[in-house]
This record gives sequence, C-alpha cells and structure tokens, in this order.
Amino acid sequence: MSSSKLKESSYIFKVLLIGEAAVGKTSLTLKFISGKFKSDYLLTVGMEPYSKYVKVGDDMVTLSIWDIAGQQRFDVFRTMFFRGAKAALLVFDLTRPATLTKLHNWHVDLIKNAGKDVVPILVGNKNDLEDLRSVSRKDAMAYAKKIKALAYIETSAKTGENVEEAFNKITAKLVERSKR
Repeated sequence: MSSSKLKESSYIFKVLLIGEAAVGKTSLTLKFISGKFKSDYLLTVGMEPYSKYVKVGDDMVTLSIWDIAGQQRFDVFRTMFFRGAKAALLVFDLTRPATLTKLHNWHVDLIKNAGKDVVPILVGNKNDLEDLRSVSRKDAMAYAKKIKALAYIETSAKTGENVEEAFNKITAKLVERSKR
C-alpha cells in the first residue's frame, strides 16, 4: 500500500471476515480484491490481511480486510485480531446448517473483543450450490435480526454474485456513521 494512496483516503476501516472453516471467507475476500476465484481450499493460518480502496460518494475509503482462520486450533489467539475492527462479515455456508449455528460463538467473541459498536453483516455464501442448499432464507433472516445485522446477503464467491454488494454496503454504513 503506497503512502500516497493512504493520504488520499478519507477513512480507513478494519473489517473482519469471521466464521467456521471452509465457509468461503478467503474466496469471498479474493473475489472482492482481485475478481478471482480458486476452487481449491486454502487453509488460512491465523489471519490473512488484505486491503482495497472503495469509493463512497466523494470519499475514498481504505478497507483493511482481515480474513480470520476458522479452524478451532486457532481459537486461542484469534480474538486478538478482533480489536479495532469497525465491522465484520459473519460468513456461513448455505449448504452446512451447523456453520450458521456456530456463528453465535463468533458473534459473542466479536462483541466481547471489538465492542458493541462493531457493524455486523450476515453473509450466506455458496448460493450457487442450489441443489445442496440446507439453510432457509427465513432461518438466516431470523438470525440476522437476532444479532441486529446491517443486512443479510446471499453470495457466491464462485460466480461473484453479491460479493461487491456485501463489502460496499458495510463500507457505506461505516462512512455514514463516521460523518455523524
């Protein structure tokens, strides 16, 4: 990241991608950052940082995106990455209901470590796998309401459907909140 770009940004926001292993956090991030999709599973060890510039109205925003490992063995130090986060995409796999259920623990850790002002957005990923879908939109919407999520968005890192929308929605909300 060049320092001249940093000076041009009106805002810098730390955004987390959290959720169970293999729900598509890294794939969503890579699709958003570079427009690419890799079908092979990439294990994130600890945390992988990324950044992208997003234009919101007249403002240039730097998103510092932290892709947090979902494997249980990283539980011990994972929450230290939550500090300073302004928003989080809570990601689950539409084909694996347990990944939605387990988001409860992720959300509790998020609030405990990033604070109650962090903006959550619920993301149901892998909506391209329609035949394998096992989480209803109704159940996901109910959970989004329960955690007071900014929105519930169904995405596909593979096709790119709604990936930009998820990140842009959260960025616009953070800019709006910062201007108050």
